[in-house]
Amino acid sequence: MTVAIGLVCDDGVLVASDSMASDERTAHNVAKVFKLDCCPVVWTASGSVYVIEEVQIALAGIDQPNSQTGGPPAAFATPDLTALRTRLTTTVRGTMQKCYQGALSSTPFSPGQTAGTFATAFLILGYANSKPWFLEFAQDGQVNWHTDFGFYAVGSAGPFARVAHGLMAHYVTERPSLKHGTMLAYRAIETTIEVSNSGVGLPVQIAVVDKDGPRILGAEEITAVGDLVARWKTLEAETLAMGAEEAQKTAQHDLPSMADVTGAEGTSPEPTKA
Repeated sequence: MTVAIGLVCDDGVLVASDSMASDERTAHNVAKVFKLDCCPVVWTASGSVYVIEEVQIALAGIDQPNSQTGGPPAAFATPDLTALRTRLTTTVRGTMQKCYQGALSSTPFSPGQTAGTFATAFLILGYANSKPWFLEFAQDGQVNWHTDFGFYAVGSAGPFARVAHGLMAHYVTERPSLKHGTMLAYRAIETTIEVSNSGVGLPVQIAVVDKDGPRILGAEEITAVGDLVARWKTLEAETLAMGAEEAQKTAQHDLPSMADVTGAEGTSPEPTKA
């Protein structure tokens, strides 16, 4: 079971997920966010481990440097969205179809039917030349852009993440910075884990792409993001606990915002002393 999300930010893109995988009897932690080495791309998925591994191999096949520039392939470096969509559709959906058709059954599947355990969805995001893009490959083969809306979630607990994101939308009237985006993503995944019965679990995993390329956040970075989210929750609780007079005075200087959590330089501010 999985909850996986993609988020478009002002200065990059990210994917995030929970860490739990399960079989018929047991659960264990696995990597659910991935990056390409040459192309400025991160991705995540929900569904069959077999299908995900096959797509991972296929993506590695196109993650090759441009023979002339030594950088990413032209479609990813520009990025050329039409060429990029065509290439990824051939690679990702083609691999999904091959896996689906290879499913074994004691009786033939009806036309158009897919083995339920093979159904898999992918979120693939990239960022180059200050231009983000966001493609979803749905489990039924649909290919959808989500760049303009900037957010999408898949997995058994995906609907919970969409609700969590909606509850935080007032914090970001425009696209958030990547720093704030990691906080939004962390909280969406963490909240989903807290309320879902879909077999999802900590730790939160996050991979990002910005002007410096793609990377997967390490354990210390994830812990730091979690600390900022905890501070964010504290500020919310303090705001809700205000009396009417105090709230009116505070509102004159604006209510707590994301900047109050991270501080002017992107670090947690010192608590106010009476």
